Amino acid sequence: MHPQYLISGRNQSGYVNLRRDTAAAALKKARELLQEDHLDVRISTPRGRVLSPEEFDQLEA
Repeated sequence: MHPQYLISGRNQSGYVNLRRDTAAAALKKARELLQEDHLDVRISTPRGRVLSPEEFDQLEA
């Protein structure tokens, strides 16, 4: 089992927790959640770092 990126957020219906295999896929899903008006969107890296939307660009570097 290889490390995965975890994406979380919440909306009026509740919380969502998703997994993606790559940073690019995690960024794409996190941005989709933001566009769908989810709040508290975060990406957790395989090394345990938790990124908020204003830090997402650090994953692209």
